[in-house]
This record gives sequence, C-alpha cells and structure tokens, in this order.
Amino acid sequence: MPVAPDTYTYNTVLKGLCVAKQWEEAEELMAEMIKNGCPPNEVTFATQIRSFCQNGLLDRAVHLLDQMPRYGCTPDVVIYSTLVNGFSEQGRADEALNLLNTMLCKPNTVCYNAALKGLCIAKRWEDIGELMAEMVRKVCLPNEATFSMLISSLCQNNLADSAIEVLEQMKKYGCEPDTVNYNTIINCLSERGRVDDASCLLNSMVCKPDALGFNAVLKGFCRAERWHDASELIAQMFREDCPLTEMTFNILIDALCQNGLVNYATQVFEQMPKYRCTPGIVTYSSLINGFSEQDLVEVAIELFRSMPCQPDIFSYNAVLKGLCRAARWEDSGELIAEMVRKDCPPNEITFNILINSLCQKGLVDRAIEVLEQMPNYGSTPDIFTYNALINGFSEKGRLDDALKLLSTMSCKPDAISYNSTLKGLCRAERWEDAEKLVAEMLRNKCPPNEVTFKYANQLLIMPNRG
Repeated sequence: MPVAPDTYTYNTVLKGLCVAKQWEEAEELMAEMIKNGCPPNEVTFATQIRSFCQNGLLDRAVHLLDQMPRYGCTPDVVIYSTLVNGFSEQGRADEALNLLNTMLCKPNTVCYNAALKGLCIAKRWEDIGELMAEMVRKVCLPNEATFSMLISSLCQNNLADSAIEVLEQMKKYGCEPDTVNYNTIINCLSERGRVDDASCLLNSMVCKPDALGFNAVLKGFCRAERWHDASELIAQMFREDCPLTEMTFNILIDALCQNGLVNYATQVFEQMPKYRCTPGIVTYSSLINGFSEQDLVEVAIELFRSMPCQPDIFSYNAVLKGLCRAARWEDSGELIAEMVRKDCPPNEITFNILINSLCQKGLVDRAIEVLEQMPNYGSTPDIFTYNALINGFSEKGRLDDALKLLSTMSCKPDAISYNSTLKGLCRAERWEDAEKLVAEMLRNKCPPNEVTFKYANQLLIMPNRG
C-alpha cells in the first residue's frame, strides 16, 4: 500500500511551489492537505507568509495570518516579524506599527527593528524616538542592528549630526560601535564638505579605523584641494598599519587629474605596484581623462591602447573628449565605430561630448546630424544635449533655429536653455522676442538666475523702438 503523505511532505512540496511563485497551486495543495485530514501547521503558514511578503503580496499574507487560529495554529514572533518587515519595505509604516501593537505574542527586537525600518524609510524621526523609548520601557533593548539601521538612514538623509548622537547612545545600551557605523558617518560628513569633522571622528574611533574610513576622509581632503592634509593622512595610514588600497590610489589620481595636476597623478600611478595595488579600469579612465583635459591627446591614446584591462564606456569617452578638443573628427568617428564593433555602444555622454565639441567649434549642422543618430544607439537627448545645441545656434546668430529647438525639445528647458537663447536675442537687438522669452520662462515656472537678470537689465535700458 502506498504511504499517505504527511504534513512534513506537504510542507516540502509547498515550499517548492512558493519558491516557483506558483501561488494558486500552493493554495490548492493546502486545500488538499485539509481534505486529506492532514491539517496545516505553523510551518505551512510561515512558508507561505514569508513567500508572500518577499514578493510584496502583503494582503494575501495577512489573510493567511487571520486563518491560523482556525487550524489551531498560533503565529510566532518570526511570522510577525516577517509581516511587519513586509509592510515597512512597502512603505506601509502605519500598518507595520498596528500589527506590532496587536501581536498575540511579545515582540522582540527583530520585530521592533522591522517597524523602525518603515519609519526610517518614511523619515518619521520623531516616531522613531517614541518607538525606541517604548522598546526600553518594555525591556526590549535596541541592539547593534537597530543602531546601524538608524545611523545608515540618518546619513542617507544627510543628518550626520543626528547620526553622531545615535552613535554616542550605543554604549548606554551595551552596544559597541563598529567600523561600519563610523565609516557611514565619516563618509556622510566628507561628502557634505565637512572633512575636518570627518577627520576628527576618524581619530576618535573606539575601534581600529580601516581603509574605507581613511579613504572617505582622503576624498574630502582631495575635493578641498588640501594636498598637504591628504599627504599627512596617508602617512597616518602607514603609521597605523592600514594598507593603501586601489581605492586610495583612485581617489588621489582622480582628484589630481580633475585639478589639472596630471603629472602628479602619473607619479602616484607609478607607485601602485610598490604597494601591491593593481591599476584597474577606473584608474586608467581617470588618467586618460586627465590627459585629454590637458590636451595631451596622444598621451591619452597611448595609455588607452596599452591598458591591460578591457576598455569600458568611461575610458572610451575619456579618449573621445581629447580627440574632440583637438577637432580630430575623423578619428572621433573611427573611435565610435570601434566602440560599436567591440560591443561597447556609445551612450548619452558619448553623444554629448561630440555634440558639445562640434557646437563649440561652430559646426552646429554636424552636431544636429549626430543628434539624429542618437535613437539608432538607444540614446535619448537630455538637457545637456539640447543646451549645447541651443547655445551653438545662438552663438552662430541662428536665433530662429534656437527658438524652434527650445520649443520642441523633449525635456523641460532649464535656465541655461533660456539664457543661451536670450543671449543671442539681445546681441541681435531682438528686444520684443527677448521680452516674450522672459515671460515664457516665468510662465513655465523656470526660476531666473543671475545670468537671466543680466539680460533682463539690457531689456530695461534697451533703445527706444519708437
């Protein structure tokens, strides 16, 4: 006689159906279990609820939760945590809180953390404080995961000072900040231009700083062009036995290139093997871009051709920039053809480099031809594309073309779009058209800037038109 399947067997099959997202078949299997006198247990419900929550089917998960008592099953803290987390991730923070408050068992820290996640996503900082106070009152103390989530969320919203306050509260609850907590805040401070605060926090860490923390501060010093401080920080890394990484070198090389110090960047590049760091495509792209910006296009091409790694869109665009600056249009065309051949098709940035360069050289008609090619490569013109073309038309005195493009562009014009056209209209003393354009700008809720006001002042003092 064949052996009748038991609950364990049914649950195994059910799990497979859930993994395959065969929800209807899973429901039919559960109905079969009941019909065959093999009632579902907590595992049956937990399997389906978890699967529903992972796939955003929260209402179906709640329906199952409500069904559990009918079969003598009591939801446990794991099932509740899964549901609370599901609501939070779907942006339904109030429903997550309501479920937390109506649980049939005592919530644990995992449940509270799941609800806190929803409040963090919704940026409900006051409610977060109240919920954490409730955790303390109910002797369900926050743990490292609680604080890490809060610190991460606060920093994502540029609230570094609040994140520092949270960090300082950790010891009070028996939690020790780790390098991830510190690095999150250090990076936030550095990205916001508060590199001295970032450096101070790095030096006050209760745990050993790692390369990520040092690199975050280094980026801040480099952005501020504080090269001496950057050098001192690297010396500190050596003193504290924190090895330099490829990222360390990439930050330095990119910053030096961005500031036109390509010779120094080359020296840093040559030091990499000494510290067992291998230059990657990011390193090469920064250097190639640096050479191109300094009009050293032959050096850029030589480095590009000698790279031991596969070129990517960034390195191709960096070479293209140098060729365009040198007005080497034929070579630019050959490079783009190579990109297509090597399965690295041009993107919006590629086209913007080419279009902007052609416009700057007064070759607006050729730039329009390039614009018309963009859809063939799956690229869509953006505000930078249109602004380059509008400015190109304006500089050539082709103001009707500029106005036509301004009125037909596929994205909303910005102040630069209007100002480029205004510049040409004022030069041509087309005062009436300039007045209309300023009115249109205001009508379209495009805030004027200092450049707009400069041209608007010309309208105020324009010659009497009779």
